[in-house]
Amino acid sequence: MMKLYMPLLGLMLLVLASCGGPEELPKEELNLSLEDAVLQQIFDIRAKRNAEGKANTEALITYLAVDNLDHRYAAAMALASVQDSAAIDHLADALGDPTEELRMAAAFALGQTENAKAADYLAEAFQQDSSRAVLASILEAVGRSGDAKDLKDLCTSRPYALQDSLLLNGLALGLYRFALRGMVQPEGSSRMINDYLANSLMPKKARFIAANYLARVAGLDLSRYENLLINNVQEEKDPNMRMFLVLALAKAKTPAAFSALKTTFEEEEDYRVRANILRGLQYFPYDSSRNLAYGALRDTSRQVQLLAAQFFRQYGSEGDAFNYIKWADERSDSIDWAIRAELYGASLAKLPAYRRPSKQFISNKLAQMAKASQNPYEQQLLLQALGRYALNHRLLGQMAFPADSLQEVSPIVKSAVAEGLVSICGLPDFDLVHGVVGKERARSELHQLLRKLVQDGDPGALAVVATAISTPSLKLKEAFPDASFLKTAQSQLQLPRDLETHMLLQRAINYIEGSNSPERPYAKQKFPEIDWALIKALPEKPKVELTTSRGKIVIETYLKECPATVIQFIQLVKAGYYDGKAFHRVVPNFVAQTGCPRGDGWGSLNFNIVSEFSQRSYSQAGAVGMASAGKDTESAQFFITHSPAIHLDGKYTLFGQVIEGLEQLHQLELGDQIIRAKLL
Repeated sequence: MMKLYMPLLGLMLLVLASCGGPEELPKEELNLSLEDAVLQQIFDIRAKRNAEGKANTEALITYLAVDNLDHRYAAAMALASVQDSAAIDHLADALGDPTEELRMAAAFALGQTENAKAADYLAEAFQQDSSRAVLASILEAVGRSGDAKDLKDLCTSRPYALQDSLLLNGLALGLYRFALRGMVQPEGSSRMINDYLANSLMPKKARFIAANYLARVAGLDLSRYENLLINNVQEEKDPNMRMFLVLALAKAKTPAAFSALKTTFEEEEDYRVRANILRGLQYFPYDSSRNLAYGALRDTSRQVQLLAAQFFRQYGSEGDAFNYIKWADERSDSIDWAIRAELYGASLAKLPAYRRPSKQFISNKLAQMAKASQNPYEQQLLLQALGRYALNHRLLGQMAFPADSLQEVSPIVKSAVAEGLVSICGLPDFDLVHGVVGKERARSELHQLLRKLVQDGDPGALAVVATAISTPSLKLKEAFPDASFLKTAQSQLQLPRDLETHMLLQRAINYIEGSNSPERPYAKQKFPEIDWALIKALPEKPKVELTTSRGKIVIETYLKECPATVIQFIQLVKAGYYDGKAFHRVVPNFVAQTGCPRGDGWGSLNFNIVSEFSQRSYSQAGAVGMASAGKDTESAQFFITHSPAIHLDGKYTLFGQVIEGLEQLHQLELGDQIIRAKLL
């Protein structure tokens, strides 16, 4: 395979390469008018699937060779979403198209196939093209599709000149995309540090990609780079860079690194950077970091407070177990219900087994708080906290199946009970807590409750239990050697509404039976046709205003890139579907997610939308994407990012951007609502 760099003459060869590149014809301009009937036909083909989940790839391929640039481009981008390896040879031909935009689209589509054959074609095209924008796209696409040899080529290629920002960005993205696929080589990591971060003249975007790489790649030993990372953290002005640099610095795991992070935390104004410093505390001894985390409980940002409480629950110590409750109770006026639930759960998790009276006292208090609460999201967190003590399976069972059979139990509570019971399944001190005599009986009761949840048929609880059964470390396959009860539950689901649960149940059934049946029931999915008449009545970039509990958020949508997604979103907005919907998932400095009809994240509607991937990037806060359980499973749920999240690129349909209300976005908390959504 040909190398992905320019040997010997470096940049001079790049200039000369124009002689052998695609023939340059008079410049064509992309228009992509959604009133174009042929363009509509291409989008319609992309928006459909047959009973086997296949798109009409052959029909899309034919459009790659037509004279109209808009049609060629739309076909290439449609194939980027379809991700069918049958199109690789034809997309490779499109790499020779005279139009730069089309060659970039073809490179993106080839990368989306995640097929090493595509990487071979990309490497060949790299030697022939003269456009730096196309070459950058090729480098990133190789990172999405290449094998270990391709990664080695990227790691060891000659460095590009500093003025070649596009190529530097492309190379960094290529290495990053490889890393997201679990493919990392020391030379690549060294390049990210020494060539990108260590060079202050490196283009800003390239350094940003390198910071993302160092923050996200697991297992990196960055201790010898502590001084470089400290300097970068201290000198960097952009919080979008700092939030990743502090995570990289934490991986140094040295006293100097911790000291620098502590100082940064105390001086930092952007809560997102402080949030990531708290995430980085996992790399340091608890005794060193506890005071910083404790101070964070007083932070002005509720998201930072929540991360501090979660830190104690995950990494706290037995010696501080009683302090967690004390801190929650003493600061009841300033700590909200979510943080209190996390701190109580931390105390329950860290108290040793011999502290049985204390653990039972805390458990009873949690149960009482859950029963008294009128907030289903507070109940959710309290029930999850109960799952941190092995004796609490009965308390949890009572919440899901109350003595009064007429008492209505919310879906949020049922899925939370399932999560609590599954948590108990994985507790390392289960046998110790129950003793030699009681452990078998307790385990039998626990398994009976899991079976009862399955038989109850709640899709959220079913999904949680199914995921647990197919998790080898929980050893539930031994408890459920017969999958017939899972099949019965699966047969009673409503498709496509309960698609995700159906898929998880099939995975559990396959795991128990050692089978390999397809998880995706494409034949029962419904993909609505695109309403072109409604699209004609819309502006080029339709805007939607969300009036939330925290204020107004305005989203500008990408209709041309994602017509199927945007039109379904707008139809739901016009129907009032999102009015009253809660933000059921808020991950500090990541996303706020909403749109679930159940309110717990396990709900959907009776249709799916095909994935519509584009070359747009989750490179800034306020990007709006569709939640999914895999390709072509999108429906009504969507998320909004708190910060750049370029690891989501090409994986989640990006259909809009917040243009007003970022401050309100950052204030959203679990359980906050969309009061009203309207089309502007």
